[in-house]
Amino acid sequence: MAASACNRLTHLPDRQYAMIKGLKPISQHIPLQIFRRVLTYFALAGLFFLLSFTTLYFVHRYFSQGRLRIPAELFSAHIIGALALLLILYYMADGLRLYCVIRAMGFRIAFAFIFKLVFVNIFVSNVTPLATGGGVIQVFFLKQKGIPIGEATAATSIRTMLAALMLFTLTPVIIWLEPGPFRMFFHRSLLYAVTGVSCAYLAVFWIVLFRIRMIRRWMFYGLYLLNMLKLLSRSRFRRLYLKVSQELDLFSGGFKRYFKRGPGWAVLSILFTALFLLLLFSFSVVLVRALGYPAPMLTILAFQVVVTFFMYFAPTPGAAGVAEGGYGLLFAQLVQRHDITLLTLSWRFLTIYIGMVIGMIVIFREFFIRKKAVRQ
Repeated sequence: MAASACNRLTHLPDRQYAMIKGLKPISQHIPLQIFRRVLTYFALAGLFFLLSFTTLYFVHRYFSQGRLRIPAELFSAHIIGALALLLILYYMADGLRLYCVIRAMGFRIAFAFIFKLVFVNIFVSNVTPLATGGGVIQVFFLKQKGIPIGEATAATSIRTMLAALMLFTLTPVIIWLEPGPFRMFFHRSLLYAVTGVSCAYLAVFWIVLFRIRMIRRWMFYGLYLLNMLKLLSRSRFRRLYLKVSQELDLFSGGFKRYFKRGPGWAVLSILFTALFLLLLFSFSVVLVRALGYPAPMLTILAFQVVVTFFMYFAPTPGAAGVAEGGYGLLFAQLVQRHDITLLTLSWRFLTIYIGMVIGMIVIFREFFIRKKAVRQ
């Protein structure tokens, strides 16, 4: 059993392995490297809000021309109630998609604990570039509940890839079927690039699942070429080939176990992922209607899909700046200028800011208050 756990640990990528290998149970002290990383997250949160609000200022200054309208209808009881209900369902669906993935892989864990991870992920993924930190911190928490690091990593990866697959499939379809709303922002060559990236993502996903030998063969030829050119020693060539091969087997095997062990839970995870995205995009539908614009629901959802797709490639923490700017550009076609700032701010407040604040509180309790209690 100990050897198996050790093997799983060594199968992790170098960066993630170095980050997690020193983890100890919560009952002992928090590992220093994790503690320092958490402090970095709080510092990056300041950068996130700075970029986000700076972009909102430019949206207000140049898109809205300094004008702002705050309709009373937006604060009516039925609108506030609808947004509150949507927010609760949004968080529930986010938690259920990870919960079902974990159950599909054969593990049991309390949903209340998963619900806590929802806010941890929202906070950390929005303060790290390309949302790279959310999965790592979730692996840390899942390990405290007895889930091995390898399986925890596979679970968070599957959760992320399900949503990405849906977005990367829908975006090129939307842009090519209805190119009109996007022509003023995207050159035709960029449309081809979006389609190419989406197809490449789907192709890689299919190859990793069903053609793992093909990847191993290409990798062998590439490393062998480097060895022939004297850029890679024979011993290093062997070590790299074996290590990457193990990584590929672990990743592909995790997906296969996900479908084979609990197919019912796997289907539910897909359904809850689709529901999660629908609820996420529905905030804009409610907000646009609350501002008094009868924009078609499908158009609003399509704009949200495209904005979210490009947020995946933003190098800033939480796509700050890119999200607000892109959202304002697209939705300026649906609302008047004096409503763009309020619409964009309300969207970010509901979908990101609230979850981030709750996530910061959860992280603070786990890594500072609980750590202090352990020492006492």
